[in-house]
Amino acid sequence: MRKRYALGRYTAGATAARTGDEMAGPALLLAGLAVTGSAASASALLAGATIAAAVGGPLLGVLLDRSARPGRLLAAALAGYALALLATVLTLGRTPLGWTVLIAVCAGLLGPALAGGWTAQLPRVVAPAGLPRANAVDAMTFNAAGLAGPALAGVAAELA
Repeated sequence: MRKRYALGRYTAGATAARTGDEMAGPALLLAGLAVTGSAASASALLAGATIAAAVGGPLLGVLLDRSARPGRLLAAALAGYALALLATVLTLGRTPLGWTVLIAVCAGLLGPALAGGWTAQLPRVVAPAGLPRANAVDAMTFNAAGLAGPALAGVAAELA
């Protein structure tokens, strides 16, 4: 039995997670530029995280499809993503850039959990008759996050 406000909770969680994900790229770029003073170093961080997502998406999808408890796997992937991003920022300027980029690559492998991983859970949240509306709402979370994320990264950088 599906709960009454499940789609609302899903939407709030998806929007928050996706906004954070949309913030991550610009934040890595800005942090890399601020710490190293090099556009090339900053771009390497962003490229590492972005390129790895192309590999992580299909792998994570297979794991979620085969998992008996995909919600737990998704939660673990989200936590790992957040921790890897935090480790990236904490090691930036303190360790050789190659190590920091490697950590950003690890974050990027888990990044697709914020897009396809959430969307794949929709059938568990709403009844089949409600899927068209739920998919439309889900698509709007991508748009909201795509607009808000980079703006919030800029505000955070300005405040820092």
